[in-house]
Amino acid sequence: MRTTTTDAFLRALAHSKSVETQTLLLDEMLRSLISETESLDDDDDEDRAWFLDLRPREKYQKHSLSRSVNIPFDEISGSFHLLPPRETPFSVFVEEGRDDDEESLVSSFENQRETFQRGDFKGVQWNIKYAFVYNEHFINAVNAKMLKMQKDSSLGNGVDTHDVLALNNEKKKNKRRLWEPSPSVKELYKTFLSSSETNNNKNNNNNNSSSIVLDLGSGVGRDSVYLASKGFDVLACDFDQKALTRTQEMARLHGVEDKVKVLKWDARNDDAFMCALSSVDDVSRLKLVLGVRFCHKPLFAQIVKHMPAESDCFFAWFHFAKGCEHSKVGRPNKEKDLIAPNEELRSIFTKNEGFEVLKDDV
Repeated sequence: MRTTTTDAFLRALAHSKSVETQTLLLDEMLRSLISETESLDDDDDEDRAWFLDLRPREKYQKHSLSRSVNIPFDEISGSFHLLPPRETPFSVFVEEGRDDDEESLVSSFENQRETFQRGDFKGVQWNIKYAFVYNEHFINAVNAKMLKMQKDSSLGNGVDTHDVLALNNEKKKNKRRLWEPSPSVKELYKTFLSSSETNNNKNNNNNNSSSIVLDLGSGVGRDSVYLASKGFDVLACDFDQKALTRTQEMARLHGVEDKVKVLKWDARNDDAFMCALSSVDDVSRLKLVLGVRFCHKPLFAQIVKHMPAESDCFFAWFHFAKGCEHSKVGRPNKEKDLIAPNEELRSIFTKNEGFEVLKDDV
């Protein structure tokens, strides 16, 4: 049974009064990780954060867990794109109230709880499974748990307690992420891009020799930043300047600002693809032309015509297929916004045009 946001916050408040009660909740959370991590992608485990720390930055910098991401609560409304997919469980840390003012703590809890209970257009809320008041009792509970587990660090199923509860190193920038790239992009990377090409990118200090990704309709940049973290240089193209600004901020946050460039770009222009291509530093290094949940069909003919022959390049497009208009969500529902599976892209990106279909499914 899924824990509701209300349950998580109320339990955090109830367990915040002593080391013993914080330990009980901490033990329960650690046990739940055993089952949750069965579905984790081992390739990305080092980058994964499990906790959202809502405390002010100065308190986070003073004491925090390395598997956490800090977004102060007063900044959360502009940072929802940094949170995990709605169905993915995670835990939150909240600021303690003053000892003499429990009313202020309850009021703060209510504000934070209500924020995370808001659903998107599909009515889906974030899956906050556990919440903790990050007070002296919690810190002592973490320290005691670390000492107790020194001899037996494994919780089972590959979950290392020391890793889960390790403290942040002030000298090492925390680049963990709660957000996830598109599952299709992760699969694309694992299947076609992660071999020697990416290893060369990561091991090569010369940025001018890294392979390049052209991300068309990049949105807030999760896929762009993910691929940059894997060693690629990325040109993120989108019409929304706010989204491009968030892409740059996310790239800085994860230490890949030198590998992500942005371009304000309009797919509706007759020369849209050439405009994007002309902004690529070296087309011979172009490895991937990517589109995710973005569709402007006239663009496909431009890509076929102008895809540089000198590059050994993949074309990958992940979008809604015809039939999804009959699903529960019911959108998109216009012909121009849907792709006919196993048919439409195959008829455009043909062998005669120099393309080989490696995968085409729904």
